[in-house]
Amino acid sequence: MRPLNAALGTVALTAGLLNGLLCGCADPGGLKVAGPAQTAAPTAGPVQVVEGPGQPPLRRPASFVIGDSVRLTGLRWRTWGGPTAEATGEVSGNWCLPACRATPYLAKVTLGGLVRKDRSAYYGRAEVVADGLPPEQHRELRDLRLFVPQR
Repeated sequence: MRPLNAALGTVALTAGLLNGLLCGCADPGGLKVAGPAQTAAPTAGPVQVVEGPGQPPLRRPASFVIGDSVRLTGLRWRTWGGPTAEATGEVSGNWCLPACRATPYLAKVTLGGLVRKDRSAYYGRAEVVADGLPPEQHRELRDLRLFVPQR
């Protein structure tokens, strides 16, 4: 019977050690966490868009120009500041002349490609979907690059 007692003793010792490892030196009341949970900040500062070199950064602009040929006006932003920003408004520009000279197209604008710089972030890409545009002109508005300052 001695080997059985030794085996039971070993099992009890192993269970005790395992219990000590799993429980550690914790308080008998268990682990306590105080304070609010930390959440990840989307950016270090404001999120902006810039029309081009030497132009001021804009937040939720009512209108702005992308490159030399795409003009967005009457923008009403549904979202701003996250990984993407969405607005509705109108689009016109040199790429759609003469069709949109008198009447711009209704459009949905999505900004994305967030680029973080020092204490700000900038949208680096835009997509414009306009009602009634021919497919070849839609392709021109699918992935537009926005100016992002170097500093």
